[in-house]
Amino acid sequence: MYTKNPIAAQGGADDRTFWAWDQYWRDGRLASCGGEGGAAYQAAITEGWRGFFRTLPDGSRILDVCTGNGAVARVAEETARGRGIRFGIEAFDGAVIAQAGSGSMIHFRSRVRAESLPYPDASFDVVVGQYGLEYTDLERSLPELARVSAPGCRVRFMIHAREGVVVEQARRQLDDARQLLEGPLFAAARLVVHACADGASDDDLGAATRGYNDAVRRMEEASRDSLEPVMYSNACCVLTHALSIQRQAGSQAVMDKVDDVEATVRAHAERLGAMTRAALDETGAKALCERIGKLWGVEMTFGAGRREDGGLLGWIIESVG
Repeated sequence: MYTKNPIAAQGGADDRTFWAWDQYWRDGRLASCGGEGGAAYQAAITEGWRGFFRTLPDGSRILDVCTGNGAVARVAEETARGRGIRFGIEAFDGAVIAQAGSGSMIHFRSRVRAESLPYPDASFDVVVGQYGLEYTDLERSLPELARVSAPGCRVRFMIHAREGVVVEQARRQLDDARQLLEGPLFAAARLVVHACADGASDDDLGAATRGYNDAVRRMEEASRDSLEPVMYSNACCVLTHALSIQRQAGSQAVMDKVDDVEATVRAHAERLGAMTRAALDETGAKALCERIGKLWGVEMTFGAGRREDGGLLGWIIESVG
């Protein structure tokens, strides 16, 4: 029997969510991820962070919440080096994330939850986060983040906007991922693997192969109106190549590859679904800003982060410097 279920193997709901993010930060670019990863978005976002980090003094202790691939932490380090100063940067995430190299100012920590931090009270002068805080259990994470903040701590968060272009693209990408997962492609590929492994007759193997080729054509048609045609084409290409080498690689290896491709798309869908659920509308984001101000005991500002064409990227919650 050639099956495995990477989600079921994880255990609870939290593990399922972390598995989706593990996949994404490790190699989850099977989908092109044109949303928050788009270069047109990053220029506007990055400049805002550079401006913030330019105001911080030498030796600032920074906590990057739900760091992901470390984008914000790396901007902090780059800005400090450009100013000839040093920051001490702790960057954590619930997922397994990449580690910084020797000489870096950043210390990455995997499998750390914002709701239960392994840091002493008043450990940080600055707490930041991009597209992460809103995914946490705010009733637990906000007091915990306030606990590890030193008096006068500077705060800056960028939050997914429910009305924004990033979340809108995520919804469209999620539709694409669901269409790929719910379509005939993976089932048809497994039928070919079983037919070949079981020594099926030429007629039966031919029927399975024709069914698979028809599934590929249907996915190609679906990709024409898709936001992520690369996701469809990559999935089809990887599966087709795996099926073509089954006699050399063995049926188990090919079935594992089919499972792996499906799992990667499923992880992408899990991540996109989490984003759309976590995003806040303007009212909710303003309420979060007010809660943060009260917990930290600082004056806060609230604004919209936008790209050059005016598209809404997210809500910016920042303490007054």
